[in-house]
Amino acid sequence: MVLTILLIFSIALVRSAFSSNILIACSIPSPSHQIWNYAFAEGLMEKGHNITMAGPDAHMHKPSDRYHPIVFEDIVVKLMASKKFDFEGSTDQSAFQSLIALYNYEYLSCKFLYESDGFKQILNYPKDYKFDLIIVDMTVGPCLHPLIQRFNYPPTIGTTAFLLPPDLSFSFGNYLPQSYLPHYHLSYFQNMTFSERVMNFVVANFELAVKYVYEANQIQKLAYKAFGEGMESVRDLEKHISLLLCNLSPAFHYPQPITPNIIPVGGLHARPAGKLPQDIQEIMDKSTNGVIIMALGTNVRSDKLRKLKVEAILGALSKLKQTVLWKFESDFDNLPKNVIIRKFLPQNDILAHPNTKLFISHGGGLSTLETAYHGVPILGIPFFIDQFMLTNAMVEKGVGLKLELSDVTTESLLNAINELLQNKKYSRNIKEISYRMKDQLSTPLQTAVFWAEYAIRHNGSHHLSPKSRHLPLFVSTSADVILFLLLIFALSLGVLVFSVRFLYKFLYSKPGKEKLN
Repeated sequence: MVLTILLIFSIALVRSAFSSNILIACSIPSPSHQIWNYAFAEGLMEKGHNITMAGPDAHMHKPSDRYHPIVFEDIVVKLMASKKFDFEGSTDQSAFQSLIALYNYEYLSCKFLYESDGFKQILNYPKDYKFDLIIVDMTVGPCLHPLIQRFNYPPTIGTTAFLLPPDLSFSFGNYLPQSYLPHYHLSYFQNMTFSERVMNFVVANFELAVKYVYEANQIQKLAYKAFGEGMESVRDLEKHISLLLCNLSPAFHYPQPITPNIIPVGGLHARPAGKLPQDIQEIMDKSTNGVIIMALGTNVRSDKLRKLKVEAILGALSKLKQTVLWKFESDFDNLPKNVIIRKFLPQNDILAHPNTKLFISHGGGLSTLETAYHGVPILGIPFFIDQFMLTNAMVEKGVGLKLELSDVTTESLLNAINELLQNKKYSRNIKEISYRMKDQLSTPLQTAVFWAEYAIRHNGSHHLSPKSRHLPLFVSTSADVILFLLLIFALSLGVLVFSVRFLYKFLYSKPGKEKLN
């Protein structure tokens, strides 16, 4: 007994000796990203680290000895009040309009974050307060990068639950090939036609230009006002971020080249089945014909869909023998007998239940990886940004089907559901991907925790950054060399043509006087 107590005490001492103070700074007002970041935070807390979580949804989890939330409050409320976000209407936007809207969203998110009491709270920390590591969510702009300077340049790594955006990849010296990787704002498949590759190239580089304009000008001005003129530029501070952990899974997403300073930890939030609430557990166990879960994520509310769409969806669901659990954010009367609505559903744990047969989803980054992890076929109804590209990838891999919101009718939805339920290839393919996701040396969460601790031990991981991170685009892609060689070729061709024409005239033309004679 005494030895057990001494062992426990020794472990506690060792843990406290190696525990670190870590700040996780998140600016994106999206609860799904907070789910991903908090899963990461839990992994770090299990290793004994103290976490300060600063973000719009940090209050989703209660404070504890190891978890200290700082909430950037009311950002979502102000965003919705400043501009009407019509998710159904956004499906008709061009890629260029969608990109501009996204960077406007980034600008407004930073603006409202700087106005929050939570932001003032973190600025009021003592000047000498020490964080051993800063983890900054880089998905929505660099507005929290100045915290690096504010806390005296501790080791810093970046995260994004938004796959691997091309602009972030480029920021770390990894210029993604546009010849076969479709941009997340385009509804293309991996095998693109020539015209699609042209558009893909234009959109990808248009985003780099828009990112530079917004961040070097508009967000930089906001940051100077919030942090003071003595701060470094956000672009210079970004160079201090030595590593990027991204929500990318080679087992599910398109294979792509990445540099050593970008670590794919896709699906770190996905986990084995947890305990379901009693009412949900009973529903799952008693549904002998299986269960279909329908959830459109945290940013799209099912109860905000147009009435005709809701009626069309219910018309299809009512014809099924399976039980349907629908995440619907308000009360609804006269539901079909097999449809059950809840304002919140424990999505991961429902997907893990053996009776779950199908997932009807918006096709978001976190949801697609959860359903892939648990091996459940998916019907994607995309709304905006990466959801179109992800649902296309699911179709290409034969694990799901895509149905545009504008095409959703009772008949089309019922046909798609029946195809996914009756054709066993979808279940077979998604289970194979699930096996690949789980067949790794370590889990994505363990990998993320390792690299966070690695950055603490080595004062960052700048030694992993390729030279391309510090080179202009035209140099890192050898565009200058290609243009030079093309110029040499063009000049050489010109000289050759001129010489041939000159020799031809010299050899075959006669003097004018001889012609007259």
